Amino acid sequence: MSTKVWLSTHARVLDPRDANISVFDRGFLYGDSVYETLRTAGGRVVELGPHLDRLRRSAQGIAFDLPFTDAELTAAVNETVAAAANPDSRIRVVVTRGSGPIALDTREAESPVLVVMVSPIVIPTAQEYARGISAVIVGREGAIRPGLKTGNYLGNILALRHAHELGAEDAIMCNDRGEVAEGATSNLFMVVDGSVHTPSLATGLLAGITRGVVIRQLAQRLGIATCERSITAEELNVADEVFLTSSVRGVMPVTTLGGKTVGNGTAGPVTRRVQAIYEEFLTDPQTDLE
Repeated sequence: MSTKVWLSTHARVLDPRDANISVFDRGFLYGDSVYETLRTAGGRVVELGPHLDRLRRSAQGIAFDLPFTDAELTAAVNETVAAAANPDSRIRVVVTRGSGPIALDTREAESPVLVVMVSPIVIPTAQEYARGISAVIVGREGAIRPGLKTGNYLGNILALRHAHELGAEDAIMCNDRGEVAEGATSNLFMVVDGSVHTPSLATGLLAGITRGVVIRQLAQRLGIATCERSITAEELNVADEVFLTSSVRGVMPVTTLGGKTVGNGTAGPVTRRVQAIYEEFLTDPQTDLE
């Protein structure tokens, strides 16, 4: 297993020690970049198209015209995955606005940089998926940004740091209205009396690719419609089940919330069904018919 990097300034795959970018790059100086995190399953890149679509939406949201075509992005990802030759990989695609003077004016930026990083993925064990994780709801100091996946991640970093200081493994973040919205690197679902609820896009959350797959799979495979709405911390605290979704972790139960046990302290029945259909999707993406 190995880690490999594709860098547009070299136009080829490199070992990490050989992958360098300018200290004047705006991604380094200001977090002026967009990115996506993906994974492979059985050697196949999961949901590459939707991830690239979201990369472009994030770029549009910061008035950044990506100079790389989808074909170029796909080729860079596939070449790096092949070079790493891992059983399965975690993939991070980053595009910075480029370099220029130390100034905020984006008109000075030139030569955007594409970076693709591929490394072995660490997938939770079956026991870890059953046991779940602990989380805590953080206040407005972890207020989310408006639905863009950019290099400016300090809000999420501080939210997760605060959760760790409180002895929890993950943070559930609120928006500036105090509505619960998402995890530090994931989307949020809760189960109440067998029905599934998730914060709506109006909360300003990042519309996760795995979130979308889970909502579709719940409807298509289980006949369960997900209610997308405003959710309060009080509601979440008394939910029967809570789970998080992300490209890397998949469907992860939250079994302790704010120091209190959720349900019976293990993955609940609806969460287990969602885990099962998501694993089937990873094996056979044809089960997801958009």
